[in-house]
Amino acid sequence: MRFDIAPLSASASSLLLLLLSQVSQAYILPQHGGVPAPDLVARAAPAANSTLITCLKPLGSKVLQRSTSDFEKNRYAFDLRYTYKPEIIVMASSAADIQTAVKCAKAANVPVAPRSGGHSFEGYSIGGQDGSLLLDLAGLNSVVVNEKMTPVRAKVGSGIRLGPLYLALFNQGGWTLNAGTCPSVGVGGHTLGGGFGLLSRKYGLLIDRLVEAELVNADGNLITVSATQNSDLFYALRGAGGGSFGVVTSFTFLPIKPAAKATSFTYDWDISKAAKVLRAYVNFQSTASRDVGVEMNVGADGLMMYGIYQGTKAEQGKALDSFLKEAGTPSSKDIREGRHIDGQLRFAYIYNDPKDIKALGLTGSYKPGDSRYTKGKSLVYPSALKDSTIALLAKWGSKTPAGGTASYIIVDLWGAAVQETSVDATSFVHRNAHTVFEFVSEWDENPDVKPGKPDCTACLKWMNDMYAEFLTDFKANYGPVRAYQNYIDKEIPNWEDAYYGSAFTRLKSIKSSVDPGNVFRFPQSIPLK
Repeated sequence: MRFDIAPLSASASSLLLLLLSQVSQAYILPQHGGVPAPDLVARAAPAANSTLITCLKPLGSKVLQRSTSDFEKNRYAFDLRYTYKPEIIVMASSAADIQTAVKCAKAANVPVAPRSGGHSFEGYSIGGQDGSLLLDLAGLNSVVVNEKMTPVRAKVGSGIRLGPLYLALFNQGGWTLNAGTCPSVGVGGHTLGGGFGLLSRKYGLLIDRLVEAELVNADGNLITVSATQNSDLFYALRGAGGGSFGVVTSFTFLPIKPAAKATSFTYDWDISKAAKVLRAYVNFQSTASRDVGVEMNVGADGLMMYGIYQGTKAEQGKALDSFLKEAGTPSSKDIREGRHIDGQLRFAYIYNDPKDIKALGLTGSYKPGDSRYTKGKSLVYPSALKDSTIALLAKWGSKTPAGGTASYIIVDLWGAAVQETSVDATSFVHRNAHTVFEFVSEWDENPDVKPGKPDCTACLKWMNDMYAEFLTDFKANYGPVRAYQNYIDKEIPNWEDAYYGSAFTRLKSIKSSVDPGNVFRFPQSIPLK
């Protein structure tokens, strides 16, 4: 995904491709070689589900049936690798619409696929399979800050994207949230999978600011979920809630008032400096101020460390001094003092008006500033990186697969406030994370690219060969494999344990209790007991 404002250095052009790093996996949310993916192969279209269509009639024009232009226009999510064909699409604009849709889907035995931002790495925001009821939540996009409450609360519709959310919070009193950077990611899946961003070392994950949610359950009832109401569901939603337990219609967060001055920054090094820079970066995790929110991109055109510091430019320099002394002089740097929202805009890669914060609203001529063809994977490291792991970062980050527009590894520094919530308090088990890697390969960055193109064979080979080496190294040095569920991957071994660890048994029990008919299901949904 994209990250800075033109003109860009070579490293910055790679950083432009980063923003799936905070990506939500849509609402909920196998290599195919050089031929179309299996879901693209011609097949006989099943007859429309007449029971479902009849049941949905009260929703009128919000129901989009197959073989219509509106259906095709709204069928696809962000990643155009996936062309799964929903049974029907419902363009919801209220909780009542969602209740009707869920009741009808349950009666017709059709799985429900909620879509907020649609950024699932595996196409789960359009079902991950043919024949789902695609429930588009873009119409649930309200943001209301209540400053009369103590503490202040922000009620947010589950279909809003992060860019418009940041803009609305800013306009209602200068507030923000500790969420990710990509402006087109939906708040739904991003929250329900944990929600890491550049404020997380100071304020924790986004789920740690969540105090309440409204949810349509498997019976189509609208219920409130919090620490005191439906507390088991509240546990499950915070880390494993993406598409398995119900459809969230709104979130209530404790918003954050950022520092009056915030300093955004980028530092670049040649890839030949990787070992030294990455060792300094890893060492920095234990001593860095919580006011430092930072990530490192490792790619063939170099290393870029970027982030936002909650304070002035002078204070930022002091906060990063120890790291820079150990890492060595960067080849270039770009440090800008302003407001926190200016940093959010800078790292959102919005090109229609890169100096106007209103661009975060994603209106007008906005198009996603990143590739629409992507494969991603992840690993969660519980301790400081070994030399063998740093060597792998340098080795694979320097390789460029033919046919790709960008292949890179993002290394996030976690720790600090993320660790302050007990591992048993939520279903997000990666509280001990020291660093989290996101592995990404992308191809075709044309914003007008069409869906269903053949995969980039070399890109997927780069990903598979690289990830195999990292897995071997991980198992030898760090214990059971752990990965971040917001970077969902169908091919990861033992995904149940990798994503949910010790929480998985309880999650299955909650699933069996609240959705015994498995209404909310997709290839990696929480199963029944």
